[in-house]
Amino acid sequence: MKHLLAVLMATLFVHAQPVHDMTVGDWNTVTTSTSENHTYVTEKEFLNLKPDHTFEIMILVSLKKGEHFVKDLQVKASGIWKRYITTLVVVINKIEVPFAKEVSNTITPQSLQALASTYQARLRGNPIRINTITLLTKDKLTIVNEKGIKTEYTRYIPVTPKPVVPQKIPTPKIPTPRIPKQRF
Repeated sequence: MKHLLAVLMATLFVHAQPVHDMTVGDWNTVTTSTSENHTYVTEKEFLNLKPDHTFEIMILVSLKKGEHFVKDLQVKASGIWKRYITTLVVVINKIEVPFAKEVSNTITPQSLQALASTYQARLRGNPIRINTITLLTKDKLTIVNEKGIKTEYTRYIPVTPKPVVPQKIPTPKIPTPRIPKQRF
């Protein structure tokens, strides 16, 4: 009985360990498009696959048409993920309330809400995503979803500013003048 309990505990311990997997990390992709009515849209998607099998996804949308613009409309979601060989399953559990970094005063609150709802629906409408990994390297991740849509991510390394350390400027050494010895 003690032996069986020890084996069971060891099995649980092994499965509770963090994953050492190339898919773990911060990934991003950027998509830009222009519509027929000259609306420019830039979408940035940041995907953070954590070793504890949780993830966070953030979509930043910037939109510009003439003088109307929305800068960095942020839609976030989180949940759990699992990978088996070339299959990556992502389950969205929570979607946060979106907000925008900057909005022109020509955009109505209803228009902003409609734009946010569009991107929330993209996450809410498909909470369980089954993807096939077609490429996985140290710096690139390419997946194809159930509908055949291909997404190419690159490894994202967030830039953290280094602390500013004042440099010690050496004071210049002024040579002492040599005075010649006088002989009398």
